[in-house]
Amino acid sequence: MDLIHPSSKADVVEAVRDANAAARRLLVVGGRRHLDKGNPAEVDAELWTTQLDRLVAYEPAEMIAVVEAGMRVGDLERILAEGGQEWPSDAPADATVGGVIACGASSPRRLRFGALRDTVLEAEIVTGDGRLVRSGARTVKNVTGYDLHKLVAGSLGTLGVIVQVALKVRPLPHARRTLRFEGDLALARELLDAVHGSTSVLATPGAVELRLEGWPEEVEEQTSNARRIAAATVEDEGPFPSDRPWEALPVVAEAAVPPSRLDAAIVGEAWGALAGVGLAWVGLGSPNGELRELRDRVRAAGGIAPVVRGPGGLGDAPVAAPDVQRRLMEAFDPNGVLAPGRGWVAEA
Repeated sequence: MDLIHPSSKADVVEAVRDANAAARRLLVVGGRRHLDKGNPAEVDAELWTTQLDRLVAYEPAEMIAVVEAGMRVGDLERILAEGGQEWPSDAPADATVGGVIACGASSPRRLRFGALRDTVLEAEIVTGDGRLVRSGARTVKNVTGYDLHKLVAGSLGTLGVIVQVALKVRPLPHARRTLRFEGDLALARELLDAVHGSTSVLATPGAVELRLEGWPEEVEEQTSNARRIAAATVEDEGPFPSDRPWEALPVVAEAAVPPSRLDAAIVGEAWGALAGVGLAWVGLGSPNGELRELRDRVRAAGGIAPVVRGPGGLGDAPVAAPDVQRRLMEAFDPNGVLAPGRGWVAEA
């Protein structure tokens, strides 16, 4: 397997154009933290983005950071923390910014901060046929043009190579608190209804963690509201989540369903479910019977359950607007250079 390590946008353009000319297939690689998400794809070379790791621009007053896509999440966290800010990805420190965006990773704090794709204000990508294109603008209020920068979020590197992004960042909270309760998903829903503005309500087998972030007065009021529902067994300011039981197993699926159908996304004894979001991480012993059972339940609830760690791929749930997705692939990667078959739709 050949490894390609471009150090500039021009190098990426050249590498992709060379692959088109030689009919070679490329797999875009960042920190290798999210490569299991996606269907198996035969490729001839890996195109690594990790040398594209520069900070292009950052002004804390504007709350916008422009970085190359190979920057490590941990490096970005340190830079932003000096300005009293964060990019709420909650991704591993050695993951790359572009990889987190391309795989459509979800944060345990999604209830408060929404999908990460909504933090992407602008993106520069190299399409599968070697064009460097830019979408969006370095301003929070921008309504011009097509949202191509949102399109590449979750595309698994099959439409283009993300080389640079402008991110909307946020202030670090002045107070943080996690309350841990004995309970189940029913208690999680009670807390969700009672504690407005919660950062996260995470149910795991036998326990519920309520994460609160904001101004000290706000957090104290939310804590009081939570105590009216149930007595917390632990209250601290430590890392969140404090427990990730799903990570102890070799296969992890990320099930997404309508929030009201979250029960359908829970099987086994190693899971974490986000109340109010409709997202659950489920640890499985193998990609066989347990995964099929989970996907059957999730499909009946109108959702999907791709594997994000270990074998198992994306699954066979119906894909929304498959013809539109195929036309997009034809427009962005007409020669099938970028790991064709890896994404949600088969080769164009």
